[in-house]
Amino acid sequence: MERSRSVGSRFGLRANAALWALLWLTTGSLPARAVDDLTEMSLEELMNLEVTSVSKKAQSKTDAAAAITVITSEDIRRGGFTVIPEALRTVPGLQVARVDANRWSISIRGFNTLFANKLLVLIDGRSAYNPAFGGTYWDAQDYPIEDVERIEVIRGPGGTVWGMNAVNGVINIITKDSEDTQGTLISGYGGPQEHGATARFGGGIGEDTHYRVYARGFSFQDQDVDDDRDGNDEWRQARIGFRLDSDPTEEDSLRVSGDFFDIDSDQGVFNPAVGAPGEPLFNTAHYDQRGGNVLVDWGRTLSDRSQVSAAASYSFTEREFLLEEERHTVALDLQNDLEPRDDLSVSWGGDYRYSTSHISLGSVGIPIVFDPNDEDVHILNGFAQVQLDLFDDVLSLIAGTKLGYHSWSGFEYQPSGRFIVKPVEGHAVWGSISRAVRTPTQVDRDVLLTLPGAPPVQLAGDRDFRSEEVLAFEAGYRFYPWEKLNAEIALFWNEYDSVSTFSVTALPPPALATRFSNRGETTTRGVEVEINLMPFDWWRIRTAYSYLSIDEDVDPGTLEFNREKNVNPMHQFNVQTFFDLPLGFELDASLYYVDGLPEAVPSGQPDNVEQYVRLDLRLGYQPADWIELALVGQNLTDRRHYESTDFTLGQSTRVPRSGYAKVTLRF
Repeated sequence: MERSRSVGSRFGLRANAALWALLWLTTGSLPARAVDDLTEMSLEELMNLEVTSVSKKAQSKTDAAAAITVITSEDIRRGGFTVIPEALRTVPGLQVARVDANRWSISIRGFNTLFANKLLVLIDGRSAYNPAFGGTYWDAQDYPIEDVERIEVIRGPGGTVWGMNAVNGVINIITKDSEDTQGTLISGYGGPQEHGATARFGGGIGEDTHYRVYARGFSFQDQDVDDDRDGNDEWRQARIGFRLDSDPTEEDSLRVSGDFFDIDSDQGVFNPAVGAPGEPLFNTAHYDQRGGNVLVDWGRTLSDRSQVSAAASYSFTEREFLLEEERHTVALDLQNDLEPRDDLSVSWGGDYRYSTSHISLGSVGIPIVFDPNDEDVHILNGFAQVQLDLFDDVLSLIAGTKLGYHSWSGFEYQPSGRFIVKPVEGHAVWGSISRAVRTPTQVDRDVLLTLPGAPPVQLAGDRDFRSEEVLAFEAGYRFYPWEKLNAEIALFWNEYDSVSTFSVTALPPPALATRFSNRGETTTRGVEVEINLMPFDWWRIRTAYSYLSIDEDVDPGTLEFNREKNVNPMHQFNVQTFFDLPLGFELDASLYYVDGLPEAVPSGQPDNVEQYVRLDLRLGYQPADWIELALVGQNLTDRRHYESTDFTLGQSTRVPRSGYAKVTLRF
């Protein structure tokens, strides 16, 4: 406890210094606050909102031949969310489970683990995928909630335009243009479970260049394991960043952004000495992370029918926990959008990604090593996509493919064919067939883990591990005939081949050895429904439901844990309702139902994750344009509950009932 207080004090000094430095910069004459147009949109306007994540270019949501949900900045504000992972709970077909105070398992259409390696997460188009374990470190993907313009969630393969590992979907977190964040913003919130503060200043350089700088810090308190044991999983973070947007000419646009973060957290981790007298199953370990990134994005309009864009980014991370990992990544991207005819559009381009890492044994004491511990990854891709609009845009046909090379898996191809037909106004039917791949990670290839026991267990990587593959069939229907109602339904059938399994290998008895292999097959089927209703201008309702069925088949000689059924609920449902009340008051409610996970799980974790119902309430009040007050209650229907089981030698903890008060000032 003494060390934890010291770390918390050090974190507090960093965060306070960053916030006060930014506040000092904001003194003087300040421009007026820009109005966020998303807060004034009707359901019809939201249905026609431009999205960029489906085809890597701007298009109306109604014209997208894919299952897509857009979480707007207004949805985030009125949902009472303080971190990005929590806002994703509202999306049908997306599994969100909090493992402990600082970790989430998030995936789309199954395969949900702490490192969900079949989901590609982007920040303004920059990939957050980690080649070591696969998936995303969600505790490091944090930005001021007030600066998020929207989150686009594509359910289904996105490999044709985004490349490898976009197997089950893409989550693209898009931040606001600097011109929309002018002036000063100061926000602070606090409650028994979490507290934090953000300071931001936006200004201009002439008429065509705008910028913003920000600082943010927060802390989450420990959750518990049971009524007698604390989870020791506190989470503290400080972050600073900037963004600059410029239109140097009528044809050119330029964006430059960057962020730096420093994270201190605690976590319960498996005790290698368990079994000895008095030794607990989990020890408390400290976890340090730091890193940053810089992104440069340039676009030029060549003509009314041609645009070109290029992006370059650099990111680095340092993590000290079970392992010490240092990673540097450089990415380059080029794209050209053409319209040779009114009914024909073509997008083509390429990208290159280089990632280098050094991984060594951490200080926790888990006997896990990587051999080799230095790895370089080169990924080179080219893609092309063609869209043909027929019969006055009643029918659109889209075909494309991504061709690429990966250092560890060789040549990969990811084709896709899609269609969308709009027979009458307010109705659209779409369908697609796609192939996508999940490339090997360093864990799949290089890991060597030995756990004591009777018998001892050894887990080893396989340098011949191949990419996992999926052949995905999708169909959907959109219904939007009235400005007060719209609805969408999506159906999918996915066939996975070469799925990661654990093959038993021979060792001198009594030891048990397993090795990563590609000997599994999985079939997933499901239905996703989303309904938006606005009975009155002052009342909006948003409802989502999803059903997921999973069948697994593994070859003889493999260990079958039924992992997918362990970590993926069959049924999920949520409903959000937003009331605009007189005198500047707002009343918002979010209700979530998540099915239970009754299968057996590893020793020391909860025997099952029971179904739960969660209710969040928010009361907002804006007496003037420059101030906003809010009271938020979270998980009000349940004292505490488990949402996930950790399969990565860590400890799961229970999500408690909590709440906070928030004040936001804008000048």
